Amino acid sequence: MNLLILLLFSGVIMAHNLTGFVSLGELCPGIKINANYSTLENFTGTIVRGYKSHKAYLAKVPAEALCKVHNQAKAQGFGIKIFDAYRPVKAVEYFQEWAKIPENNNELKQVYYPSYTRLELFEKGFIAKRSSHSRGSAVDLTLYDLKSGKDLDMGTKFDYFDESSQTESPFITQKQQINRNLLKDLMESNGFKNFSQEWWHYSFRLEPFPGQYFDFDVE
Repeated sequence: MNLLILLLFSGVIMAHNLTGFVSLGELCPGIKINANYSTLENFTGTIVRGYKSHKAYLAKVPAEALCKVHNQAKAQGFGIKIFDAYRPVKAVEYFQEWAKIPENNNELKQVYYPSYTRLELFEKGFIAKRSSHSRGSAVDLTLYDLKSGKDLDMGTKFDYFDESSQTESPFITQKQQINRNLLKDLMESNGFKNFSQEWWHYSFRLEPFPGQYFDFDVE
């Protein structure tokens, strides 16, 4: 199927199909797809625009590399859980719109961003105005124990916007740092690089679509 381009402007590609992208759940059976932004379990407390299904996509090459991570983790008794992968441009725009709304959920704020205002999440670099997720080359993930099914203790939850979420934060325990390093070693040995501000965020070094941002829905 040929890629149907609706708009190409300032690097944004609007597309109706997934040419060049693959479903992680189909390519790598056994990977857990949490897909937080397709649920209420995220910092906005809402289903995010563009997430119409509980699925996760990546560009084909980084997806194949992630399958290798999955297999290597299994050999050590672990599985990988995906919080987010490809992210439509409209979702990034949704985050920006959300940030301009006066705080209306203090309980959610305490769970995800207790030390900052919504706008400060952008100012401090926790949320990008343009995301490598929209290029199909970034993934947010963690490890879980195959026997117990429990996530490894990484010290913070996904999308906890705080210094303690830095990959080498001084505010976590030695065991939590060991768990983060385990994930980092698996990912970096397969071509990914970590975003030091977030232990869960990795981008594929050799991006298939550098400079391009996609906006098809996750469905």
